[in-house]
Amino acid sequence: MSHPQTIKLGKSEYVILTKAEYLRLQTMAGIPAGSVDAIDYARASIGGTLRAAREHAGLTQAELAKALKKSQPMVSGAESGTISVSERYVRTVLKACGLPEDWKGPKQAERARRKGNA
Repeated sequence: MSHPQTIKLGKSEYVILTKAEYLRLQTMAGIPAGSVDAIDYARASIGGTLRAAREHAGLTQAELAKALKKSQPMVSGAESGTISVSERYVRTVLKACGLPEDWKGPKQAERARRKGNA
């Protein structure tokens, strides 16, 4: 049995499936049509984190795009979850925003700030 391909984002590890295998497993599991799709949810979640990082840094999409040498529509698509992005892209955005690779969002920053003041 071969080992599945995985990616690691922060401290979490994810399994990569082909779309055909994902659909086969979804059908086997009897997941009803119209239910929340895990891939869509993951893209939206990652996109929300990317948007929060950019806003935390006080950058516009155009400014971030320029810093990344990407287009503004690409940055917008990544933030809205309409396009898939790589772990490398996520790390690059966080770096451009002056944030650590394991940054989870503004709530994490707020918790860290409170601990420092406690």
